[in-house]
Amino acid sequence: MKHNITSTIFLFIVYSITFISCKEPVKQVQRKVYAADDLPRIDDTIRNAKIIWDKQEKKLSHDVYFAEYGRAKRYNGDTIFLVYHFGPKGHEWDNIGMRKSFDNGKSWTSMKTIVEDNQPKRYSGFSTPDLLVLKNKWLLLAYTGRGIPDDSVHNNLQVRISKDAGASWTAPAIVALGRSWEPGMVQLPDGEIQLFFSNEILSAKAAKGRHEQKVLMIVSKNNGLSWSDPKLVAFTPGRRDGMPVPLVLKDHKGIIIPVEAVENATSPEIIWSSEKANWNYKRTGDKDNGRRWIATVDPIWGGAPCVVQMPGGETIISMQTELGRKLDRYKGWKKNSVIVMVGNSMAKNFGSLSFPYPNLPITEGRYFNSLFVLRDNRIALITTRNYPDSSSAVFWKEGRVIPLNN
Repeated sequence: MKHNITSTIFLFIVYSITFISCKEPVKQVQRKVYAADDLPRIDDTIRNAKIIWDKQEKKLSHDVYFAEYGRAKRYNGDTIFLVYHFGPKGHEWDNIGMRKSFDNGKSWTSMKTIVEDNQPKRYSGFSTPDLLVLKNKWLLLAYTGRGIPDDSVHNNLQVRISKDAGASWTAPAIVALGRSWEPGMVQLPDGEIQLFFSNEILSAKAAKGRHEQKVLMIVSKNNGLSWSDPKLVAFTPGRRDGMPVPLVLKDHKGIIIPVEAVENATSPEIIWSSEKANWNYKRTGDKDNGRRWIATVDPIWGGAPCVVQMPGGETIISMQTELGRKLDRYKGWKKNSVIVMVGNSMAKNFGSLSFPYPNLPITEGRYFNSLFVLRDNRIALITTRNYPDSSSAVFWKEGRVIPLNN
C-alpha cells in the first residue's frame, strides 16, 4: 500500500511538470513608449541675406535624349559625386549614371552607368536616385525599382553600397516594397542612417481621383547593411505628402523634411523632429502640435522641394512652380520654373525670393531641382532643363549668398 501511494505521488509530480512545460509561455506585452511632444527652438529672425545667381550655367548630363533628377554630394575635399537617371526616348526613366568632379564642380569625368535597365521582364526602369556619403566614406545609392506590372507587389526601393568611392557596387538590396519613390537619406551624428520615401496608398482616394500618399522612414544602424521596417512620419488625409528631402540642422536644432503637399494651396511644408525624440512621437507632425509648418512666407505652391544649410546657418530652399509663368499650350509640371528662398537656422521665415531663370521661355521648363553647398557663401543649383521637343538634361548653376544691403 505504501508503495502504491509513493508511486502515485511520483506520477502526479511527473505529469504536473510535463503539463507545465507544455503550456504556451506567457507573452510579455511591452507598451510602446513615445517621446514627449516638444517644439523647435524659437528663432523668429529673418536672415538678412539674398542670392545673386551667375549668368552662366553648365550642362552636367551626358549626351542622351533624356536626363533628370540630379543629386550631388561631397565625398571629400574638392571631390563631388553626381547621380541622375536617364534613358532614350520612350524609356526616359531607365538607368542611373554617375559623374565625378575633383575640382569642386568646375569639371566632370565622363558618365558611368551604375544601375542599368537590363531586366526587361522584371523591371521597366530605375529612377529618382539619391546618394549618401557615410562617415566611413562608403557610398549608399537609393533609388526606385519600377516593377512589371506597375503595382504595389512588384515596385520597390533598392539600395546599393560602394566601399571604393563608386568604382564598384554591391548587388541591389530591396529595402521597401510598394509604389515607393523619391528616397532621401541622411546620417545622424551617432551614425544612424535614415531613409525617407514617398509611398502611395492604393486603398483610399484623394481629391481629383488621385491616390493618397504618405512619407515613410526606414533606419539602418550598420552602414546600410540591414534596414528596419517602415515607420510613418508624414500623412495628411486627402492629400499626397511626398518628395521628402531630410536635413540635420546645425547646433542640434533637430531634423527636418520638407514635403511636397499636393492638393493644398500652399507648398512645401516642413516637418520637424528633435534629435532626442528622433521621430518617435505618438502622432506625426502637424500644425496643432507645432512640428509642421508652411515653408513659404507668401502663399506659393511649390513642388519637389530641396533644402540645404549654409556654413553661416542660413537655410536655402528650392522648389518648382508656375509662379511668374504665363503658360498657354505649354503646360504641365515639366514646364515649371524654379524659385529659391533664404530662411533662418530653423528653416522658417523663408524670404528673399529669387528667380535663377527669370527669362525662361514658355517652351522650356526647370524642374526636379536640388541644391549643393560649395563653400563659404557659394551655392550650386542643379536643375532639369526641359526643351521644346520634350527632351531633358541636367544643368548646374552657381550663386552667391550675400547680405541684403550689398
